[in-house]
Formats: sequence, structure tokens, C-alpha cells
Amino acid sequence: MDKLKVLHIRASNFNGGPEKQILEHLSCLDNSRFTSVLCSYARGGKQNELLDRARALGIKTCAVREKGPFDISALSNIVRVIHKEGIDLICTHGYKPYIQGWIASRITGVPIIAVSRGCTSENLKVRIYEFMEDVFLRFSDRVVAVSHGQKGKIEKAGVPAKKISVIHNGIRLNGKPALPTDLIRREFAIGRDAAVIVSAGRLSPEKNFGLLIDAAGMITDEKIEAGFVIFGEGPLRGPLEAKIKEKGLQNNFFLPGFKKNLAEYVSGADIFVLPSFKEGLPNVVLEAFALRKPVVATRVGGIPEIVMDGISGFLVSPSSCGQLSECIIRLIRNPEMATEFGEAGYKHVLAHFDIGQQTRVYEELYMRLAGRTHEG
Repeated sequence: MDKLKVLHIRASNFNGGPEKQILEHLSCLDNSRFTSVLCSYARGGKQNELLDRARALGIKTCAVREKGPFDISALSNIVRVIHKEGIDLICTHGYKPYIQGWIASRITGVPIIAVSRGCTSENLKVRIYEFMEDVFLRFSDRVVAVSHGQKGKIEKAGVPAKKISVIHNGIRLNGKPALPTDLIRREFAIGRDAAVIVSAGRLSPEKNFGLLIDAAGMITDEKIEAGFVIFGEGPLRGPLEAKIKEKGLQNNFFLPGFKKNLAEYVSGADIFVLPSFKEGLPNVVLEAFALRKPVVATRVGGIPEIVMDGISGFLVSPSSCGQLSECIIRLIRNPEMATEFGEAGYKHVLAHFDIGQQTRVYEELYMRLAGRTHEG
């Protein structure tokens, strides 16, 4: 039997959470049965970090040249790739690939899967794109939702339930205890007796990082020694920095930007916090549990499918600064509880969010959609 050839399309030149998921998945596929091609867009000769990383992992890549966001020649280039590579199945990630991938699918007759990870709705332009995404998702041959929470969202947008498969994000775990480093304390001059609270994500409205700044103010008002660090970059850097200054937290609240070695920093933290308004199934929470860190997060999207309230962390309202600060304080004052939560989170992720398990489910879906289940 010939290998099944799958084309993955992602419009990104960045290696963030969704991109890590794609690369891990492609690295875990059974290469005796599947061949993958990862396609992304190239404009103006700019470097594409996603494709560079994929090539370093031995994954075949394709850069689709485009002159701008509305360059229709990109679509014809995708169709050309499908024909040239003998693609059997298209898998799209994000609103632009959904739309162009669906049109290419209909031109070529190749079935298509759309992976729905969640949305940001950060401005009018993005909201228009997300509306178009919801429309095109209805016509995909199959839609993968990364959480049951995301499944409910896209059902409300009109995607038939019978078309949706829930396949959680996964993570690669080595089974060894995380080795904490003091990098985060050294770099931000956080004292040995102070708690270290970290978060990570795009500095954009849906991440709700202002709530963590408010909670930090309440925690320091209680005379609790703590340092706070949010890793990431985005359009709200200025307003968040202003809020930190307004609260007088410049000496213990830091926004260092994106760090490629995030795990090395998080390994030295005491608590991981994610205060989002919206989430699909956040990779950063899986990564925090992989490092055996307790998590305080909001009860939104797929987060309750990872964080077991009162067992591996706490779930709070995205509008309650009081709840967030109270839960962080409980963990600071109860280090044994924090350790138990982190261990419980690790075991839960090991049992239910292993990247190998996730990949096997995807492989079955690929074979079924390509009509190859009868071939074994």
C-alpha cells in the first residue's frame, strides 16, 4: 500500500503553541504509512521560522509565495503543490488556510480536514476573518476541535455535530522529574523567599493579562513576597506596562517578551497562571503540568478539560480578581498543596494528553477520510 500523503497548511512564520502542536504531531506520525508536507506562506523574502524548524526536524516543507494577504495566486500555488506532491488529504490550521484550502480541495477533489483551535477576536479585521472561518468550517469534510469546549463553540457557529471530532492537543513527556533551575530568579532578581508566579501567551485582549496585574496588586497589598513574569509579545504591551507602573509593581512584575527556552524559566517557578477570556486547549498549561507546576486558570474553553479544580489547580472566573488572587495566595501559603497539585496535573496529562495517543487518533481519521480503512 502506498503511503498516505497529507498536506498541512498553516499561515504563520512563528513557532508558538499551535505551531509546536503541528510539528510534534508530524514528528510522531508513522512514517511507514504517512508522508507529510507542511505548507506556509512566504512574503517579501522574509524568514519563516515555522518552516525552518520543520526542515530541521526532517519534515518536508513548501513555501507558498504571495504578494499580499489577498493575493489569489497563492491559491493556484497550493493547487499546484497538491498535484505535484500527489496529495491524498488536506489538513488546514487557521482561517486563511481554511478558506484557501477548502477552495483548493474543491478544485482538486482532495478531501479536507480543518483543525479548530480557538480565536482571539482582538480587532475588527480578525473578527471578520473569524466570521469567514466559521462559514467555511461548515463545508469542510471534517472539523477537528481541540477540546469539547471548542466543539460547543463551533457547533453554535453552525458546524454540524456529526462533522466534528474532538482530538485534544498533546505533549511529549519523558517521565523524568523536572529539574528546577534558578534562571528565572537570577534574571529578574527575585529573592529566595519570594514566590514566583508565571504566565505565558500573546499580549492581546483575549489573554486577559490585566487581571493578573490586578491580582498581583492585591497579593502585594497582603505583604506577600512574590515576583510575577508574563512571557510573550503582542499589541497590549504598552497598556500592560502602563498598568504595572500605575500599580507600582515595576520592581516585581516583568514582561520580558517571547523566550524560546520557556520551559527553563517555568521550571524555576512556583505557580503557573492563565487568566484568559477565551481558549481552545492551551499548550502552555500542558507544558506547565509537564513541569509539575500547579495551575490557576479561568474556567473557559478547554481549560477545565486539563485543570482539575481542587486537584491539580484552581479554576476561577475571568472577571474575578478576588478569586484569582485568593487562589494564588492559597498555593503560596500551602507549598505541600502546590506540590501535590503539580504532581496530579502531570499524571493527568500523562494519562490523557500524550502526543503519541493524539497522533494515533489523527492517523485513524486520516485513513478514514482518505477512504483507506478497508486497506488495513
